[in-house]
Amino acid sequence: MKKLLLFALASGCATTSGVSFQERDLDRMLDERIAAEDANDEARAAAKDTELRGRMQPLAVFISDMSGFSKLTREKGIAWFLAQIRRMERVAEPLMAKHHVELVKQYGDDLFIVSDDAARLVAFAKEFLAALEVEKAKGHALRVSIGIAKGDVLRVGNDLFGDAVNRASKLGEDMGEAEELLLGIEVFDALSPEAKAGCVVQPEGARDSKFPFALCTKPQS
Repeated sequence: MKKLLLFALASGCATTSGVSFQERDLDRMLDERIAAEDANDEARAAAKDTELRGRMQPLAVFISDMSGFSKLTREKGIAWFLAQIRRMERVAEPLMAKHHVELVKQYGDDLFIVSDDAARLVAFAKEFLAALEVEKAKGHALRVSIGIAKGDVLRVGNDLFGDAVNRASKLGEDMGEAEELLLGIEVFDALSPEAKAGCVVQPEGARDSKFPFALCTKPQS
């Protein structure tokens, strides 16, 4: 399932301005911080915290999850399941290029996509879900839930860390149901009135959430 990542790199659809660093760089920084802790050197440990925060960049984070495939995979086999993932990739590829959003990684059937423009990422998500509805009408049940949040994010190679990543994962993988788009309230608040259409704010506690969010209407086929 590396084709989608290669497509994103080759198509020039990256939209983020920060430069990520690699796992070895993070390991070095954390080893230095651990050494400072062990030496009870609070000033040096605090300096490493500041250095790490300086590596973070404000990003909107999209995390999607395909659902409802466990039983069908047992019935139809892994080749069928992988073919459905590839079908989803083929839907996503041109839309990522169109909206100039960046695929950071694909983990199984989950997509991790970022943009420095939350509205652009939401527009991509809505069109992606609508395109999947068209596939569904053709008999291909590509059932995906999506969460989007934004905040300061640390990029380490092809990995993402930060509260926005955790909330996008919670929204897209845990709280979201098939064919739903859930937005962190900070994403929703930043949208134009037109982009907010079809989305309803849900209070903290809805679906056992620890934060408010917006639930966007499922697209119609």
